[in-house]
Amino acid sequence: MTPDASCGVARSDTACPRIHRLEFDVPWPPKHVAAYLLEGPEPILIDAGAPDETGGSDHAGETELREGLAAVGYEPADVEHVVVTHIHSDHIGQLPALRAAGATVHAPKAGIERLEDDLAAVESGLRETAMFAGYSGDALETVIEEELESRRRDRRLVDGESAQPIDPTEPLAVGGREFEVFETPGHEIDHLCFETTVEGTDVLFAGDALIEPFRAGAFHVGFNDGAYDAVDAYYEAMDRLEGTTATHVFPGHGPVFENPQRVVATTRERLDTLLEETRAALETIEPATPLSIAEERVGNVRYHAPVLDTLGALGTLETQGRVFHTAEDGVHYYEAE
Repeated sequence: MTPDASCGVARSDTACPRIHRLEFDVPWPPKHVAAYLLEGPEPILIDAGAPDETGGSDHAGETELREGLAAVGYEPADVEHVVVTHIHSDHIGQLPALRAAGATVHAPKAGIERLEDDLAAVESGLRETAMFAGYSGDALETVIEEELESRRRDRRLVDGESAQPIDPTEPLAVGGREFEVFETPGHEIDHLCFETTVEGTDVLFAGDALIEPFRAGAFHVGFNDGAYDAVDAYYEAMDRLEGTTATHVFPGHGPVFENPQRVVATTRERLDTLLEETRAALETIEPATPLSIAEERVGNVRYHAPVLDTLGALGTLETQGRVFHTAEDGVHYYEAE
């Protein structure tokens, strides 16, 4: 592997001369998110970086977009299409700037539809699941408001009326290029990966489904109906990615890497470890709520990722018959079988 200025990451000499990596700062680990410009008659950007408000100034994200494009001889008006892997803020942040410059946005069909859900119904589901997890009082209200504000922000960024829906059951044809689409839930229920061939090399744009240094959180549906399915869904995503023929992977976080099947196997091992650590934490403090189990497992749960991981792990462990729960006043209490 040798460094390449056009990608901004290590690459093999023939892997990606027409793929350029743009990086954006975010305040949470791993402190960056990547988007990828794919050259062609109609240039395509895979994902759209972080929103402005995550940076140090009002327009930090847009500045990073413009500077990243300029470094490889482009500007926002040159981008004809944006293809979104999943609707999380750090992957859709600059959609408004790119739309204003003339780009067509393509996003997962089901994700666009979910953004239009009635917020009163969404709030009801959030409240029920967060109470299941053990949140109460001010902490419960904070979780609900943060999740609702995330939904409002995503609506603004994506603009469902103008976004073109991606049907994951069919190949995606964009800008004279065809992508094979992989449904890869777990990190996010509507997450998609895109495979195409660039100058004879099969490449996979993996978003957050497949990352070499770590596994992205099992957010799936957030605090909503289906949260307990997150880890099972993540395993399902890995099963599907066994079908990729790509040799090079361009992820949303961490470096570009080769041999995706190696990272598929590693991701499964990380999910296995999550299950064992969750059950071990439960055995220490049982009976216990998912929130208490997450705190026992990792300590700080100010960010919701450990709690959502724990909900998904408990769902899988209960399906396996290794834990069970009882409900009391809307709260789930778990014990090991």
